[in-house]
Amino acid sequence: MRSIRHGLLVVAAVAVAMLGGAAPAFAHGGVVGQDLRVAASLGERELTLIIRRVGAVPGPLRVDVVNHAGSPGGSLTVAVAPRNAVPGAPVELPVPGGGGSAGVDLHVDRAGPWELRVDDGRETARFPFVVPAAVTPLPERVVTGGYATAGALLIAALGAAAFGRRSWPAPVLGGGAGAAVVVAVTAGLLAPQLPAPEVDPATGLPLTTRPGTAAMAPPHVGLLAAAAPVAGERSPIDLRLVDGGTGRPVDDLVVHHDALLHLVVLGPGGQFAHLHPVRTGPGEYRVWFRPASGGEHRLHAELERRGGGVQLASATVRADGPVAAEPVPAGVGERDAGGMTARITASSLVAGEPSVLTAEFGVDGRPVRDLQPWLGMAGHLITAGPGGTVGHVHAMPDPTAAAPDETVATGGPRVEFVYTFPTPGRHRLWFQVERGYRIVTVPVEVDVAAPEVGS
Repeated sequence: MRSIRHGLLVVAAVAVAMLGGAAPAFAHGGVVGQDLRVAASLGERELTLIIRRVGAVPGPLRVDVVNHAGSPGGSLTVAVAPRNAVPGAPVELPVPGGGGSAGVDLHVDRAGPWELRVDDGRETARFPFVVPAAVTPLPERVVTGGYATAGALLIAALGAAAFGRRSWPAPVLGGGAGAAVVVAVTAGLLAPQLPAPEVDPATGLPLTTRPGTAAMAPPHVGLLAAAAPVAGERSPIDLRLVDGGTGRPVDDLVVHHDALLHLVVLGPGGQFAHLHPVRTGPGEYRVWFRPASGGEHRLHAELERRGGGVQLASATVRADGPVAAEPVPAGVGERDAGGMTARITASSLVAGEPSVLTAEFGVDGRPVRDLQPWLGMAGHLITAGPGGTVGHVHAMPDPTAAAPDETVATGGPRVEFVYTFPTPGRHRLWFQVERGYRIVTVPVEVDVAAPEVGS
């Protein structure tokens, strides 16, 4: 009986050691997280910033900058700082002209919210990001603690057998080692069925409690635009995001399809631009724009707030100068597009019914297979129709291709979209893909039929 009691005490000690007192194990490199890609229209440059996942803190932070074709080269200065703190010494980063990428290593010393600051000599863009804390899952702690405890008990059992004067300690310690192994193996088998530890996406720190009820979605965002554009001249458009409920600056945007803010500008004569304003302060964004025409330009900003869904906020600015019209684009069929041939097809162009729209690219009769992902997708489709309707549709990357990073060119030749036109009438479409670090835009016009009565 005494030996049984001793055995039970050892097993209990094993359980306590594994569940409560085991030292945390490194969770696959120390930090959970992913690379963060953020598109930025900074001054005259169209950039994509890639903030690589952090391996451990304190430690290095790799930042790569992709400069698109058509953007000038030169030097940027980059720095990081904990949110609302003074940044460290800036580092100069030369970026290649004509398309390409460059990188720099910075340093982070703690988990939590941070800010990457990028200066082009005229403006400083501020990109929020989070360095997640290393969170070791409970099953992993149990497995690590179990094997460690089993090893210690086994060594103690061997010592007791070799040097002990009594017979019972060795088998009891050996039984405890076996129990520790059983618990560790069981934890390893159950681990895939247990929820992963959660990290607060706003702070990067472990969540200590689970919310009892779902949080309410934040109110709609109001978009205020201040600008004095002139046709043919590049000038800034300053944007303010305000909370629809409080009127306070909105500073809780999350990266949505590789951008904090997607801005579609539609001019009075069919002009089009797809830009990504940079954050200059809480709720404040800026983008430089050269209108091709005078007159009223419609701004449509696609964004996502933390805890809420995707929203579309709109505003208008008026450019000085004569109103000019873009040539009316052709409909479906073939046309030249950025040194390629684009073959556009569409099916079921009926309002309220899903349409399949495709763009297939080739060069000299051969299919193009070196398209690059842009904004994390194989392609983008922007639509504008009667009544001011606007759509932004994404084509997912080829699942057999590499991870969607602009430095990998394995896409094509076919990019497919599914979209339901909300209204009948004439719609203008802009297909967008990336090749050779150049964004290629293919404008198309289609007529969408009204649904049959009673259908």
